[in-house]
Amino acid sequence: MSGVVRTSAWDLAVECVDRALGEGAVPSLVRLGRLGQMGSLPSFVAALGEDDNPSGLALDFARERESLGLAPSEVAAELLVLGRVLDAHGEEEARDALDRCIAAYVARVTEDLSDRARRDPLTGLLNHEAFHARLTAEAARARRYRGRLALVLLDLDRFKELNDRDGHQEGDRVLRAFASALAATARTTDSVGRLGGDEFAALLLEADLGTVTAFLARLTLRLAGGPPTSAGAAFLPDDGTTPEQLLGLADRRLYADKAARAA
Repeated sequence: MSGVVRTSAWDLAVECVDRALGEGAVPSLVRLGRLGQMGSLPSFVAALGEDDNPSGLALDFARERESLGLAPSEVAAELLVLGRVLDAHGEEEARDALDRCIAAYVARVTEDLSDRARRDPLTGLLNHEAFHARLTAEAARARRYRGRLALVLLDLDRFKELNDRDGHQEGDRVLRAFASALAATARTTDSVGRLGGDEFAALLLEADLGTVTAFLARLTLRLAGGPPTSAGAAFLPDDGTTPEQLLGLADRRLYADKAARAA
């Protein structure tokens, strides 16, 4: 199936860019040369209605526009301007195809924003709120289906000394390296998060003491040469059945481990 646009795709793209510039809808276009302003817009217009994958078409176009410095809100604004241009030229089929592209792009941006809100900005791990929500959900699931899980709390030893001595930039590098090692050690069914500062956590599903021991051993190998780490674990159902019980016991075991290391 070929594209459904009857008017010259180039002319429609030119009109769209001129409108967007004139209305100030896409401020980033101003600093681009004419070729940059046009970018892949003509080929995007020509491809409208070409296949049944509006999501792929929209996301390919958005990636190109975002690579030129357009914010997601500007990409959406440009697509809306294009919609008015298509309306003005009676391009009903192309407008229907564009609407599907806009819906796909908005869905992607919404999903990205939602995921970003759950992530710690420094490390990319689940943030405090998101990790606790995951713990609550998985504990309820384990109780319902008589499953098992392990909550592991981790803390970097003497991190404050490192931060004070070598500076926050080095401290951030160490946190990112630890987070990367933690994420790489976890299984796809597990969840890892940064609870704050140098405090991290892992939620291991269908796990027992042996699973946690093996997990910490793999993590230690990945952290060879990195800062020493203390850990404490609690198990559902053996140690408790609520997130609060697991967190309290894992925290006490974490600090017992830290005290033993400092002795």
